[in-house]
Amino acid sequence: MLRGCKRPRVLLIATRGRRVWALPKGRVEPGERHREAALREVREETGVRAVILRDLGSVRYYFTAHEEEGQIHISKTVHYYLMRYRAGRPTPQLEEVDDAAWVGVKKALSMLAYDNERAVLERALAHWRQRCQKRSSPTSTS
Repeated sequence: MLRGCKRPRVLLIATRGRRVWALPKGRVEPGERHREAALREVREETGVRAVILRDLGSVRYYFTAHEEEGQIHISKTVHYYLMRYRAGRPTPQLEEVDDAAWVGVKKALSMLAYDNERAVLERALAHWRQRCQKRSSPTSTS
């Protein structure tokens, strides 16, 4: 999620004792669409409400979790969306995240723990900047 055109800021969450900074994400509940889940998860994890502007694609990755039963191999697909801030103040859902904060773009790119999320943020920023340019254009009607 982004806000501001002159000095864009991105909403990040922290997990694992504030050691891992990431983009908000979560699970799709039964009967829910990906877009609905994305908006709900952002609101639940951060306390911030958003509007989806566009699809940014998906990322599939694999990891191994260590459970009592042994190692479990997990395949996960995350669908990302460019979102615009609508309302609310970052308030972390402490059961799931340690912190939620608006961060300047340059700093956010250095804080993100995962390369794939940096790539997603770069795509989001390209679209965001185009949107901001159109809105500030003298011929713009929006």
